[in-house]
Amino acid sequence: MWTAFLARVPGLGMRSGLAAACAVFLALGAAPASALDIMLDARVAEATAKGDTAAALGIIDAALAAETDPAIVEDLLRRRAVVHSEAGQAKEAGEAWARLAAKLAERLKDKAPELIPVWEKAGAEFEKAGETGPAVDAYARALAIVESAGLDPAVAADIYTKLDKLAENAPDGPVADQAIDALEAFADYRQDFADKAAGGLRDTSDPDKGYKEVKIYYATDRARSGSELPGEFYGGQRGTALELGTAVVSIPLDHRPGQIEAPSIWSFDFREDPQRHIVLASVTPSANEAVFAQMREQMAAAPGKEAFVFIHGFNVPFNEAAMRTAQMAYDMNFEGLPILYSWPSRGSVLSYIADTAVVNLSGRRLSLFLEDVVAKSGATRIHLIAHSMGNRALTDALELFALRNKDKPPAFDQVLFTAPDLDAGLFGEMVKTIRPTAQRITLYASNRDWALAVSRQLHGDAPRAGQGGNDILRLADVDSIDMTTIGEDMLAHSYYANNPSALTDILSLFWRDAPPEQRCGMTKSTSDKGSYWAYSPEPCDSAALLSTLSILRRGSVKSASEARTFLNSYILSPTIDAGERSRLEQALGRLFGK
Repeated sequence: MWTAFLARVPGLGMRSGLAAACAVFLALGAAPASALDIMLDARVAEATAKGDTAAALGIIDAALAAETDPAIVEDLLRRRAVVHSEAGQAKEAGEAWARLAAKLAERLKDKAPELIPVWEKAGAEFEKAGETGPAVDAYARALAIVESAGLDPAVAADIYTKLDKLAENAPDGPVADQAIDALEAFADYRQDFADKAAGGLRDTSDPDKGYKEVKIYYATDRARSGSELPGEFYGGQRGTALELGTAVVSIPLDHRPGQIEAPSIWSFDFREDPQRHIVLASVTPSANEAVFAQMREQMAAAPGKEAFVFIHGFNVPFNEAAMRTAQMAYDMNFEGLPILYSWPSRGSVLSYIADTAVVNLSGRRLSLFLEDVVAKSGATRIHLIAHSMGNRALTDALELFALRNKDKPPAFDQVLFTAPDLDAGLFGEMVKTIRPTAQRITLYASNRDWALAVSRQLHGDAPRAGQGGNDILRLADVDSIDMTTIGEDMLAHSYYANNPSALTDILSLFWRDAPPEQRCGMTKSTSDKGSYWAYSPEPCDSAALLSTLSILRRGSVKSASEARTFLNSYILSPTIDAGERSRLEQALGRLFGK
């Protein structure tokens, strides 16, 4: 979770800064329950470098005792497992990985694909320690999750081999029986998977499967981890060059945001599959030109030549970034190219400083990638969405892009800076250079983003560009939108909660480049500092808006009169429920700011 920020900040000589940050938190009603030292990871590394494993574990355990945020607890448990492993304490490391798996299962359920690499690591450590029983159990759990998630069995070939070896050497008894049962079950699944693939039965358009596979494109300067598991394919270290590829994400149909209660109207009458999770099913790196050729092929068949590039924020591993990109495309029924740019975030709340050290180099690489997207993708309308710290990469990239493309028409349609974690003054200066590259620039800010509040304290109380409220940044030719009423994560998805989301507003921009006064929920505020817009979700029926927007986009409808004619002709039958008709007509009016 990008907002599960680490810095509740004693240390760095900033205790007064911490007090100020906590005051902000309390005022917002979103204060963290405890304080985590931003230098914790550095202090743990220092202790382990000295060979003082006990001290390193003591630092982590003290933080665990005071921590209640699930994301931070998980990262502390992960750090604890690594300390044990680096110290050669294999049994303790296995127990720590198993403890992390149990904690993750509380949040994600016990068959979530995210648990596969954790159980694999637990099994490897137990095996190293000679603990056959726990090793067998860990590997068996990992294989069961691969099957439950519907992943290609090939990604678990190493786990299967390790379990097979343990089964051969285990004496007769419950441990051997568990290993054999797990191997036989996985062998059956592997054969069934192969049979369906050979017979062409894995058709992603078949609604009876209960899920849809969304293909995304990606560029990343992360290094490969060496694992074949899709969720672990790229790690948090910087690679030597930019690598392109495609990924497939499986999304359950029974979590469709924007679905109206009567599925017959929308033709989304799908069978539920409550056991299926959102899954990163595959990651396929390819030669750069091959990836752009795939993009052009998709664009040739698409009704609109449209693409968006998403740049994720702090504390986001590759697999989560890929899933979010697919979810955004799915939630918005986006028919163009969903493209992810993934910079090497460590994916840990303990690694804010490490993330700040790598994000700016990625901006240079992103700039060149955007040149290629413009020239080689086949898309004629290209939108950019950056989130949190990812805005540092995007602002650097666009500034360089603008300098290389002076006096040319805008290359990008909508450029969206969501909760940007960079200095407000610097952002304002950079926008002067960036502005000619875009048709419209939108700044989404929030006064409830405690990550930005702490970041401000870390940077000498300098305002951050993504902060909302009375201090929201007001710039010429930039639409500043205060999204404070939405909460911490303005890109939240209905898969996690049924809360209003900025996605409806983003889709309105993609649809017809509508100014704020023509979009739902916008109220203008003006002071001597300038004007900005405050978003309120209450008047907006997000579910109905998403569905209506999707249909109107597909019909190339742009005006209110065209929209009403289109809906009456193709969607609203004479027998439709009166309440539903009213809901859709109200949504239609709100889409045009009425």
